[in-house]
Amino acid sequence: MKKAYIIITLLISTNLYTQNINKCGTTKLVNEELANNPDYVNGYNAVLEQNKIWLNQNKQKRNHATITLPVVVHIVHKDNHPLNIGTNIPDIQIEDALRILNEDYSKTNPEFPNPPRNTFVNYAGNPNLKFCLATIDPNGNTTNGINRVATTKSNFDKDTESNDMKRSSTLGADGWPPTEYINIWVCDIVNQGGGQILGYAYKPGLPSWNAW
Repeated sequence: MKKAYIIITLLISTNLYTQNINKCGTTKLVNEELANNPDYVNGYNAVLEQNKIWLNQNKQKRNHATITLPVVVHIVHKDNHPLNIGTNIPDIQIEDALRILNEDYSKTNPEFPNPPRNTFVNYAGNPNLKFCLATIDPNGNTTNGINRVATTKSNFDKDTESNDMKRSSTLGADGWPPTEYINIWVCDIVNQGGGQILGYAYKPGLPSWNAW
């Protein structure tokens, strides 16, 4: 049976509090990749076409059962930060973030029907997706879905090191297969141009981070 895949690579900064905040780096990074990386353009278009085919084949199954998506959270923390300190954030913070993510995707978050931004009110819906921490790793071993990796790097620059946290070769954490897991990296992201990036995500289709 064919499936439609949702491939998300999300970066979240552990340094969220600053006076000058450029909240999201997604648009700039995605536009740069689409302009300079033909493989990304081809991959993105291929994913769109695959999802169109899946939707056409399943257009009569609008009330499908909830799809559970396994999530792995890679905590790329400073090597001098013990568990629950600084960039080595506690499990409960990760679990609470997933709770909020599930509320947002199911439209059960307390802001509705009056969200703080009205831009998406007419488009909001419940796609019957549930995000859960993975219980099995790529090697078949039991996991809690949280991968903690110590690094000697103090931070990662959004403009020049936007994917370095996704590879062990650049002092980050290698991702798990993107067609099987939702990969989220949590690290200290800086923006040399000023302000603080809270996070960013790429649209589907970017080649595997281990192949970059």
